Amino acid sequence: MTYKIPYGKGFLNFEINNPVDELTVKPLPPVPDEREAVRNSIRNPIGTERLIKLASGKSSAVIVINDITRPAPSKLFVEELAEELNLAGIPDSSIKLLVATGNHRPNTDDELKQMVGKESFERFEIINHSANDPSELVYLGVTENGLDIEVNRHVVEADLTITTGIITPHQTAGFSGGRKSIVPGVAGIKSLMQHHSFPIRSEEPVMGIMKNNRFHEEAVEAARKVGVDFIVNVVKNNKGQIVSVVAGDLEKAHEEGVNICRNSWEIEVNNLYDITIVSPGGYPKDFDMHQSQKALATAEMITRPGGSIILVAECPDGIGSFGNFMAECRDPQEIIDRFKRSGFDSGNHSSKAYMYARALLKHNIYFISEHLDPLELKSMFFYPSRTIEEAFHNAKMKCANMPTVALVPYAIDCLVNVK
Repeated sequence: MTYKIPYGKGFLNFEINNPVDELTVKPLPPVPDEREAVRNSIRNPIGTERLIKLASGKSSAVIVINDITRPAPSKLFVEELAEELNLAGIPDSSIKLLVATGNHRPNTDDELKQMVGKESFERFEIINHSANDPSELVYLGVTENGLDIEVNRHVVEADLTITTGIITPHQTAGFSGGRKSIVPGVAGIKSLMQHHSFPIRSEEPVMGIMKNNRFHEEAVEAARKVGVDFIVNVVKNNKGQIVSVVAGDLEKAHEEGVNICRNSWEIEVNNLYDITIVSPGGYPKDFDMHQSQKALATAEMITRPGGSIILVAECPDGIGSFGNFMAECRDPQEIIDRFKRSGFDSGNHSSKAYMYARALLKHNIYFISEHLDPLELKSMFFYPSRTIEEAFHNAKMKCANMPTVALVPYAIDCLVNVK
């Protein structure tokens, strides 16, 4: 049989002589008019007054947008939000766009134009958040459980704070969107280090789980302390099309979006698989190895201990600093032990190394990427492979019988439920 899997801006075709369960959701139909859907959501918010009323009498606003690695319709968000703010009396000169980079690199001008459009790029002041710049950060105290709240000063100084984003299953937060625009989106490095370390983060993937999830709960409390006035988030189908838009209160609107996302992306499986072939879903989700790891969280949940995972990710932007952290260790267990001792480190992204090691400890992981050095991948305990067929042949050799195989082409956006 011939199959295809997302890879960069295209697909890789491959043939294997083995039964395969292709795990994909039944795509919900897209909204007929994306702009109209965003506009209607903003004008009919959930759990709060209309934005034009919230903005009345205010003199400044900041709109937090996703960075280039997260495919939100920021252009539509900005244009429709700005129209409401203008109608309320806030001019363009008093509206700032803040890019929620977390601890990622700043976005280039070309990327910013791609994200918000040339007109908005020239129309508004755009600021790349810098988690390591003390002059751009404000300290707001601690949460009830002791998380230091250090965030970009613009979300505190603005009269009105609006966040935007996309709601998808998330391996640590349960679901993305909502409160994540603040922590980790525009948080300082001190907050990021605590938030991404134990005991706040879970040791195992918690995709779809927010109840009793400290990573989620601490972020909500921090966002409330900051004073998020309004959010706009979208839910997409596996073709990247918008199926719903929610706007309004930080928690109530996000919860509505989460329910839609859960109904859209949940997949039930009856057993664990011997081999799982998985992709983050193509560009920009396989932009680099840092982003591509998220696909493993889904694969971990459906692959038997000792089984194999074939990760297909283009990674044109390379590995990332966590690669050195992994290569310095003797084995995946040492990576895990080091992370548990030291916690998150912004210099080497040790939390990402931990999540890769967690999967490597239980599974054989074959990596398909034309941009990554095979020797580097080997030093990080992966099996680099030239083709999916080659990786599958080697993985199959580790099985005593005909293997059970799953293909998950859009793993980042899947919510698997193993019966």
